[in-house]
Amino acid sequence: MLKVTILKKEDNICGFRVQNHTDPIVCSAVSVLSQSAVNAVEALTEIGSRYEFEIDEESGYLYFLIPSLLRGEKNSEADLLLRAFELSVKNLSEEYSDYVIVRSKEA
Repeated sequence: MLKVTILKKEDNICGFRVQNHTDPIVCSAVSVLSQSAVNAVEALTEIGSRYEFEIDEESGYLYFLIPSLLRGEKNSEADLLLRAFELSVKNLSEEYSDYVIVRSKEA
């Protein structure tokens, strides 16, 4: 089962982790959502490239973390983009609950 973990510091989303890709269609959807979130944060916020990013294309593992948000700093644009990602993957998990699970974890 594909697992998406939303990383939070208190009520703020500061990143996410995607792992265990299985079903190709659902995995493709999550891959598009996660890559879009990373690209949008980089292009549309002041955070730019100041984030941690790990990817293993073979296994489908992706890790994304914005250290400044982890430290409690605020960025309304990044917050909005990461909340949109969270909403999208949660909607996907409701439709395809046999293939994807979304959890939140304190970072």
